[in-house]
Amino acid sequence: MNALGMLEVYSFTTAVCAADVAAKAADVKVIAFDRTRPGSEKVPAPLVMQMKIEGDNASVKAAIEASKAYAENEGMYIVSSVIPRPGQDMEKMAYLLDINKDKYNKKLPKTFYGADVVIPQTNFAIGLLEISGLVAAITGLDAMVKAADVSLIHSEKRLGGRLVTLIVKGSVSSVKAAIDAGAKAAQPLGKLHGQAVIANPHGEIMKFFDFED
Repeated sequence: MNALGMLEVYSFTTAVCAADVAAKAADVKVIAFDRTRPGSEKVPAPLVMQMKIEGDNASVKAAIEASKAYAENEGMYIVSSVIPRPGQDMEKMAYLLDINKDKYNKKLPKTFYGADVVIPQTNFAIGLLEISGLVAAITGLDAMVKAADVSLIHSEKRLGGRLVTLIVKGSVSSVKAAIDAGAKAAQPLGKLHGQAVIANPHGEIMKFFDFED
């Protein structure tokens, strides 16, 4: 590993969007998403996520700077770091992967370390809706699939179901309409912690999710 880049942010949505920004900014690999809980309740979201990338030193620095700027603009940035030439056995921490605990994506490996992964091509958009509570999330999902031609490609439950992220796929216009409808339907039932649309998501983030071309 030439260099390791790490970015810590609030919310699953921010981490995925920041990883997309990083992968589009420079020639890097997104190697893992990890998580922890905030030390205080007075935070923008009740979940702290870490995005980890690797590549040559210059590329990793550029990618981390771009993703940091994105997270700061969203008010979700916590901390970031670049480690040139990580020491022996650093891969054990760098490649720790905490995503997909419900095995929505049955093809996702336990670790990308040494894995032979084909980076998918993308010609679609994805939308993320992150909200408190399963009732709010399911209500939001129902509104999304009724509002536009989208399909659910991933669900991420955290804090025992008290925080749920739904990811849908479709055309840019369909995903935008779906996310708007989902947020409107879900917000009366739970607090919204993340809402985003990513046009042409980078293959480096789509390898973490199940989808069909």
